[in-house]
Amino acid sequence: MEVEMIRQTCKVFVLALLALAWTSMAMAECRLWQQIQSSGFFTVGTSPDYPPFESIDDNGNIVGFDIDLIRAVAAEMGLEVRLRGMGFDSILIAVRSGQVHLGMSSFSVTEERKRSVDFTIPYYSSGQVVLVNADSDIRTVEDLKGKVVSAQIGSTSADAAQAIEGATARIVDDASTAVMMLRNKAADGVVLDVAIAENYVQRFGFVQMDEPLNYEEVAAVIRKGCPEFLDALNEAFKKVKTSGKLDELRQKWDV
Repeated sequence: MEVEMIRQTCKVFVLALLALAWTSMAMAECRLWQQIQSSGFFTVGTSPDYPPFESIDDNGNIVGFDIDLIRAVAAEMGLEVRLRGMGFDSILIAVRSGQVHLGMSSFSVTEERKRSVDFTIPYYSSGQVVLVNADSDIRTVEDLKGKVVSAQIGSTSADAAQAIEGATARIVDDASTAVMMLRNKAADGVVLDVAIAENYVQRFGFVQMDEPLNYEEVAAVIRKGCPEFLDALNEAFKKVKTSGKLDELRQKWDV
């Protein structure tokens, strides 16, 4: 009986500690949002190699649809944005570790990513497509059997490439390298987001395969457990949408 009582007491104690830890974490997140408000800015991690969403202009500035959009969102919140360029596969790590407050780099909403970060409301609908050279006879997924397709590491393009039955996926550091593999015929196809794909079709004369591989929603990402920050972001995204600013930016960047 005495042993059982000790066990029950220990169980209650452990549960109390867990509850205290959860409460402390929640309070810490509240202080994080207060810190952002007090500082007047939040930091954004982005991979500037994905035009027209994010790229570096002739003056060395990070520009693009995502960049203009997050600045508009921040303005609705009364805040400024400080950008940090980094590799795409480093952004989620930077968000989770607190190196940046938010990731804005055309992140497709996936169940796997939801386990490690929180998504804002979607601001864009997209999908993955395959581009091939103009002299290629590849037009369908079935035609890719025995072929090589390239894609960017850490992206849903890479997931889509690896899911193509019978094809060999070559996963590289960035989208531009994946595209150059196709141009140099080191790959038979490249998997890209449909919006960025159109840019490369126009630049290099590629041909888009008949059907998209999938359809996706795109959103910004923040570390898990920051409800005040997430709510504030979502409200600002809604205002940017309803004001017509989102449509204005989509027209500006042709996405």
